[in-house]
Amino acid sequence: MLQLWLHALNREVICLQHKSQPHAPSLYDDVVGASYIPQNHLLRCLRDQVDFSFVHDLLAPLYHEDNGRPAYNPEVMVRLIFLQLQYKLSDRGVVDRAQTDHAFRYFLGLDWSDELPHPTSLTKFRERLGEAGFKALFHGILKQALERKLVSKKRLLIDSYNVQADIAVPGFRPLLDRILGRAITALEGAAGLAEECEYLRAEYEGLREDKSYQLGAEFRKLLLGEWLSLAELTAQTLEEIAPAQRTREQREALELLNDALQRAAHHGHKNIKKDDLLSDVDPDARWGRKKRGKQAQAGYSEQLAVDADSGIVTHVEVLAGNTDDSEALQTVVAGHVANVGDTPDEVVTDSKYSSGDNRAYLTSEEITDHLAVPPPKGSKQGKFSTTDFAVEFDETGKPVAAVCPAGQLAEAPRWKKENHNWVFQFRKAQCEGCPLRDRCSKQKRGRQLSVDQHYELTEQARARQASEEGQAAQIARLGIERQFSLQQRQGGRRTRYRGLAKNRMLGWAWGLYLNVRRIATLLEASPNGLGGTVPES
Repeated sequence: MLQLWLHALNREVICLQHKSQPHAPSLYDDVVGASYIPQNHLLRCLRDQVDFSFVHDLLAPLYHEDNGRPAYNPEVMVRLIFLQLQYKLSDRGVVDRAQTDHAFRYFLGLDWSDELPHPTSLTKFRERLGEAGFKALFHGILKQALERKLVSKKRLLIDSYNVQADIAVPGFRPLLDRILGRAITALEGAAGLAEECEYLRAEYEGLREDKSYQLGAEFRKLLLGEWLSLAELTAQTLEEIAPAQRTREQREALELLNDALQRAAHHGHKNIKKDDLLSDVDPDARWGRKKRGKQAQAGYSEQLAVDADSGIVTHVEVLAGNTDDSEALQTVVAGHVANVGDTPDEVVTDSKYSSGDNRAYLTSEEITDHLAVPPPKGSKQGKFSTTDFAVEFDETGKPVAAVCPAGQLAEAPRWKKENHNWVFQFRKAQCEGCPLRDRCSKQKRGRQLSVDQHYELTEQARARQASEEGQAAQIARLGIERQFSLQQRQGGRRTRYRGLAKNRMLGWAWGLYLNVRRIATLLEASPNGLGGTVPES
């Protein structure tokens, strides 16, 4: 991926030149730095323990050797971005503070007479690197941890948390208002569509002036239907323009309109995974709720893979907020393997990652499954679950018989392809008059018992979780909270940018930040990287 990114950059016309120069000790380092910056200052520890010089060679393809205007030192730019995350500063804020802060200057490797970049240069630098560039920077720091043998590669911890999007979520009608306004404006001036645009504009202005929604729910429903009809007509008009001739604004407006119409189609439907548009300013944000009873928030889901022994982050994924954690596990494990070059012995997660497919995947990769097993369905209400039945399997792993807690037998289950499970059917005569029926089926006919295709793997994991080994693994899993809590303290609860692409870029930046802090902690404490802490400031 890094080679593809560099190749793409080389195809661009880049009008910057930069010749990498290793940092040479200066009078500022020797006198001012030594005199004014305490030996245990965080930035001194970070500069002493973590090497950023790899940035020069990594980003060299971004620059031309002798053409264009001189570019600012990319290593300093990366260090400035680190300082932004550490001290929760804006582009202007970090440059302004570096003008006067001795510790900032020392960490950046700048003399007092050296000029700092303009704040807008940081924005352009991030745009130039993009997600692939920040991922490459993350790999550069992770490589140092691997070369220093700080990563054990034995036990991998995976967890996630929701990052709130920097948006206010409007109601559906106001959202349609904003999307239609943008779409009609984008259409105006299109060749051959003058009359259509005039009609759409008149209808749009008329709907904006209609206040009938104030008269009650029935009127609101009728008015929303008119808004949706206008949205469909506007989308059809945009589709009349040949794809190659659509402007960027027209393409974005058509995509937003289609997403809004899809949201309307989802309304009132059950048993489907809704992927509803929430905002026109951040179309990728989605509702997410990680804990039952917790208020949902619009944003993204950040997935971290962390080496249990060292606390080093080995992979980062940023996904839409409505992504189920179980859908992310295989991607995160594969990313970890690609980044560290080895398969972990164990994977430890909470029960949100539990699924039969994930257990089968870990088994196929010869990874010990420590995905926490959720309580059997109905067990908290005192009802019988599948685990209370004795299920017999043949040599191929297919269930062939099931015995209920009352001793009744069911055989010859049906395979339900859509659910990937077998279903046993107990006869009505077997269940009538059963003294345990109040804890079992309330159906008029006999009890149905569903057995998932990965049932045996789940039961093996349940037994392993109850063992001393499994309990120790789940206790070790709590270590990943250290990375999440540090990121949250530094402002990571809320996104800095809008859109999935930019937030994926930010995810790699956070991964780099966490690893710089962790590497310094391990090396400052011991040459072998055992224990210790780095000061907060």
